[in-house]
Amino acid sequence: MWEAVVYGITLVLFGFVLLAAFWVKHDMLLLICIPPVFFAAIVGFIMWIYTFDTFGAVEAVAAVILPLPAARLLARRYSGRDLVITIYLAWTLGMVCALLAFSFPDRV
Repeated sequence: MWEAVVYGITLVLFGFVLLAAFWVKHDMLLLICIPPVFFAAIVGFIMWIYTFDTFGAVEAVAAVILPLPAARLLARRYSGRDLVITIYLAWTLGMVCALLAFSFPDRV
């Protein structure tokens, strides 16, 4: 059960990173978003496939849909700089949660 929760939180954070980067307006700030988007896309895709296979479609689809309103709301409210800081914060928390998720023992 805890493994599913940690995977879900990680996927929501990575989904937020990917979706919030769509609303970064300034070109230079968009270039700064390349590392978190790159890692969130690769690690998130691998974790999403495992989540879909292990825990079912409901959690996998919810992890993609849940960050959309938060990313849109923060993109409207924050300036570009603050949105980039939020993206990096979500990416950092997502990587910590991914480390925890990968430390669970494999299912036999």
